[in-house]
Amino acid sequence: MPLPVLRYALAATCALALVGLVGCSTERPLHTVKADGEFAYKNGQYEKAKVDLGEYVRRRPEAVDVRYELARAYLASNEPMPAIEHLNVALDVEPLNDNFLDAQAEAMFKAGQREALSALLSRSAAERGRVSDYLRLGSYSAKMGNADEAQQAYVTAAKLDNGRTVGPQRALADFYGSVKDRSRQVTHLRMAYAIDPNNEDTNKEIRRLGEVPGPSFAIVPDSLTPGER
Repeated sequence: MPLPVLRYALAATCALALVGLVGCSTERPLHTVKADGEFAYKNGQYEKAKVDLGEYVRRRPEAVDVRYELARAYLASNEPMPAIEHLNVALDVEPLNDNFLDAQAEAMFKAGQREALSALLSRSAAERGRVSDYLRLGSYSAKMGNADEAQQAYVTAAKLDNGRTVGPQRALADFYGSVKDRSRQVTHLRMAYAIDPNNEDTNKEIRRLGEVPGPSFAIVPDSLTPGER
């Protein structure tokens, strides 16, 4: 083969090899990786979601919103421990994010980390002092069989809320229903009704207990029942 032709052939071969190497090393755009992971999660393809969202986090470890989505995929796969690891990072960056804390509580509960979960939620409630924090503490205390702690957390939530929303009153009503205290259950349903008489869920629960919603059923939630102060 003539020398010029040989040089051309070698140059062409090297160029093709270089293109092949570049093509093999090209990564998907991050927005595509995230979209693919989110689509997989929404469609119940949790293994693929973990792969795609995990790739995104590997390439952008500071993206705590995607860490949260990845943690949800692990939770959906009943793998709470890796979810906890990612949520720890997310909460370090955004300690006031309720979505992150809700997911962390779920993961720790599923992992059986009961004492650590109680400590986390108690500390969060004490430090942040929000209604949502005490409702979360009450919910998980009840799930873990700590009735006294659950009652106190729900009562504190109701005090902080001061009759503005239905949530704390419904939480107390449901709690008392779970421990077979019908009198207090109805009392807090009456308070919930006074706050929002058009709440369909509350009205359904009132009727389920054989009570009749209406103006005379309402109790303004300006005070708590005896034993709850």
